[in-house]
Amino acid sequence: MKQMQLRLNIFKSEIFDAGISRTMGYIPFSAASVGECFYAAEIIKKHGETFKSWVSGWEATAILTEELAVGLEKASSLVAAGRAYLRAWNYYRAAEFAVMPQGSQEQAGLYRDSIRCLDLGLKYAPYHSEKAAIPYENTSLPGYFFKASGQDETPRATIILNGGGDGAGEEMFFIGGGPLALNYGFNLLVFHGPGQRGALHQDANLCFRHDWENVLGPVIDYCQTRKDVDMDRLGVYGVSLGGFLVPRAAAFEKRIKAVAVNAILPNYYKHWIDEAVEQVPGIFSGIVASRLDALSESGWNKLTEPVAKKREDARFVFSLMYWTNHVTSMGEFYKKIQNSWDIMPLARDIRVPFLSLQSEGEGQNASRAAESFFEALTCEKKHIVFKMENGADQHCTLNNLEYVADVIYPWFLRVLVS
Repeated sequence: MKQMQLRLNIFKSEIFDAGISRTMGYIPFSAASVGECFYAAEIIKKHGETFKSWVSGWEATAILTEELAVGLEKASSLVAAGRAYLRAWNYYRAAEFAVMPQGSQEQAGLYRDSIRCLDLGLKYAPYHSEKAAIPYENTSLPGYFFKASGQDETPRATIILNGGGDGAGEEMFFIGGGPLALNYGFNLLVFHGPGQRGALHQDANLCFRHDWENVLGPVIDYCQTRKDVDMDRLGVYGVSLGGFLVPRAAAFEKRIKAVAVNAILPNYYKHWIDEAVEQVPGIFSGIVASRLDALSESGWNKLTEPVAKKREDARFVFSLMYWTNHVTSMGEFYKKIQNSWDIMPLARDIRVPFLSLQSEGEGQNASRAAESFFEALTCEKKHIVFKMENGADQHCTLNNLEYVADVIYPWFLRVLVS
């Protein structure tokens, strides 16, 4: 868990405070309201601040908000209905996020509820959107394509928004400050890659893979089929685990013309080692990294299973890793990512402009790792640290998305359009 300095302190749990901050972060884009979020928080606190109460609190708020949207729609107040549907999407999303175990029918049902509301909200939005089914191997990846107007077929600079390990592809439209990007003149494409929620709800076997160039390649192939995409001005913005996936893809996929990353993640395995030592020092801090590297799958399980028994937040994270990586234990997960999830040797293969973004709340270990990768880059590059004093210290700057958008898109304009 990243160390937020600017906590709302609504909950005892930092995970829950980060979660409500994430949900409220979409207020500027008409996808949340302060009062509704506080109402959900009251339900969660009343019922013990557990993951189960988190799910029920947000689901109850989502149902009420969707009912409000339906009433507004029946009254022909369509703009207001659209905004209410977007808020309902967000609250169903917040509920679905915390269901345990992941991959359950309960979780899939909440995801369907969220998409139903999102599609209705986008129907009445002041910008154009369309669903995309992106051909991928023997199946397809779900996504959405956004542009300012459905009547405009002019080829425009297009940014692919690439999410991380726990988000939804459509959520990236809001994390990426989508409405602001459209105002800057860009098209946007969001998608669910293997291991991400929409793909997993479609096919449980679509788990994460490290060779993301084989995922972004088909996504870019889709862009190439569209007349409204200028392939000479194609950028990618990655967040969280996207801080590994996007640079990895950019080292191989030469159709990418510019890259922005919020939280570079050079070595996924080392990141998990750092997290383990930081979160459970009583177990891990006395074990040197070389000994952890030498642990077998069963050795890892002996260390992690007691943590899961004691801590609900650990059970949640472990369950998420099982689902998204198609493993049955943390030992299997650690051994799966130990050797292949490393992009440090690929830094010099990235030849396009690169924008590195880092929030203070990412923590010292993550910041040092990001800076090491940035220093290894030989392309045109820029590194920006978002600070607490700007209200932007949360993981991937989720507590100030407007500010981030007003940094990213002017940079993309300069390197892609000017």
